Amino acid sequence: MRFLRSVCILLALCGLAAGPALAHPCGNPVDCGGITTPQPFSSTGDLPEGLELLPLALMGAIRVKDTGLAATKFRTRASAAAPDYARGVEQAAGEWETQTAASEANYEQAVTESIGRKAFGRGVRGSGGKYAKNAKELGTQRYPQGIANAEGAYAAGVGPYLDTIKGLQLPPRRPKGQNMERANIVAAALRAKKTGS
Repeated sequence: MRFLRSVCILLALCGLAAGPALAHPCGNPVDCGGITTPQPFSSTGDLPEGLELLPLALMGAIRVKDTGLAATKFRTRASAAAPDYARGVEQAAGEWETQTAASEANYEQAVTESIGRKAFGRGVRGSGGKYAKNAKELGTQRYPQGIANAEGAYAAGVGPYLDTIKGLQLPPRRPKGQNMERANIVAAALRAKKTGS
């Protein structure tokens, strides 16, 4: 609707500018006995702001930035936005948790739909090169930092399971190949801890 309104405005402006020239009796409507007539827009630069691309759009062409320039702009602008990113994360943490928890039904619906159209497999195919490149160039640098940052989370996550194992009473160890009961007790206890059952 917005595009249609802009097109109508452009056509009206062109009609108003070209009308006197088309109706003029002289062979040269620009200069006829000292009488000058208004000229149509000479270039897209003369159009009102926001309408520069309309002539191209009317002819079926849309002016787009060069891909290389767009990629460079993305890199420079996004790299400089790290402080904004940090502030945004700090301010949105509580809201993110609340809103994300409330969107569980949307998540379930989206996952079900993506399974139906095989989106997972299509997204993976052809991405091996990108995965290897990013893992080698970025992952090897960031892995140690990520591990150091995750120490507290690791302790908080693994602690309850280690405590569960510590509290188990296992039957005596038997000869090799006859200790499946011990393994089953550990597996059942850890599964119960994970599922809360």
